[in-house]
Amino acid sequence: MGQDIKTRLGGVVALALGAAIFWFFIWQPLQQAQAGAAEISYSTKAFILVPFCAVFGIAFLLFGSRFEYRNADHKNFTLAGWVAFIIGVALAGAGWWWYEQQFAALGYV
Repeated sequence: MGQDIKTRLGGVVALALGAAIFWFFIWQPLQQAQAGAAEISYSTKAFILVPFCAVFGIAFLLFGSRFEYRNADHKNFTLAGWVAFIIGVALAGAGWWWYEQQFAALGYV
């Protein structure tokens, strides 16, 4: 199997992992809150993992090994890597803000 196919499959795995984390650690607690549960627990780590799984998963799925997000010699991000990182951070912040707004609207503090 070629490296490009492995990279694209890695993107699919990242997307599946992000979807599973979203379902269990973000969506389910929100559903519990909407159902009026007295106590809700959720993982704040999910708000970092899900956006980064989505951003890098989509990039790997679409571009395969052509998505050069890092410079292996210097062990740092390339411009594409920094753009993906900034998008991930922005999505994480926006997701956290949205989630907090949903809980506040439901009367949770």
